[in-house]
Amino acid sequence: MGFEQFETSSGTWKRGTKKEDVVKVGSTVKFPTPWNHLESGVLYTLGLPILVFKEDGISGGVFDRGVTDVFVHKMPTHNMSSDEKRAFSGVFLKWQSKVREFYYK
Repeated sequence: MGFEQFETSSGTWKRGTKKEDVVKVGSTVKFPTPWNHLESGVLYTLGLPILVFKEDGISGGVFDRGVTDVFVHKMPTHNMSSDEKRAFSGVFLKWQSKVREFYYK
């Protein structure tokens, strides 16, 4: 679960490299807790089923699409439509099935 833990409105990414980038004036960058990366790395290494959700604006590590074979889902909200709730339920059922399969092997 990628919840915002820290937000900044100034800073430089990859300072001193060819990919250096400055946070634009008037924008913010949000960071999850570093524990998200540690925990997901352990789960991934052990081959356990992983289910990833993130808030808008959260990126980096496990929250970047394509870093792992795990799909990164948008954080569910209290005002989801009926279709979104069904899709959300389906995501949980699929993950639950993988957990049960792993557990009972």
